[in-house]
Amino acid sequence: MHNIHFINNMKILNSRETKNILEKLEEQYGYNATRTELEYIMLMNKDNRIYLVSRNIERLPYDKLKIDSIGMYFGELYKESLRLSIEGSQMIGPESTKNVVELNHEQMIEWIKGVDLEFEDTGRHFVITKYTNTDGRQDFLGCGKYKDGKLMNFVSKSRRLIVVNN
Repeated sequence: MHNIHFINNMKILNSRETKNILEKLEEQYGYNATRTELEYIMLMNKDNRIYLVSRNIERLPYDKLKIDSIGMYFGELYKESLRLSIEGSQMIGPESTKNVVELNHEQMIEWIKGVDLEFEDTGRHFVITKYTNTDGRQDFLGCGKYKDGKLMNFVSKSRRLIVVNN
């Protein structure tokens, strides 16, 4: 990759660092990444946020381009755990075998509003939240973490459902 280790102030994760992220996905969410681990390049910013970029970026003369932002926000490395973004949960959720919690319709509505939910203990890990529609389609809604009787919501304010009362 042109011997460049940074793109737009983001570090390109080497194979050992990428393997560490993939191992966390398997450990936390039961996601086996062996079949897809080579599809993306992982980048990390100074805040430990992980972004995915197509390997086709290697073809771009990015050293000659002014790049404002790059990649899809996948998640954040947080105290040795991986908290997934909404898109990160949508990417790995269908293949994840642990730490996935099912929300009912009322909980799903509150979740997308950004509300912390009263919830049974889900353990110390981050969990993927999902909702199954009446037609059987599963929607993956992001990540939460259990604390003090609540499932803490990490949906950013800019992405929350806003309900306006008439």
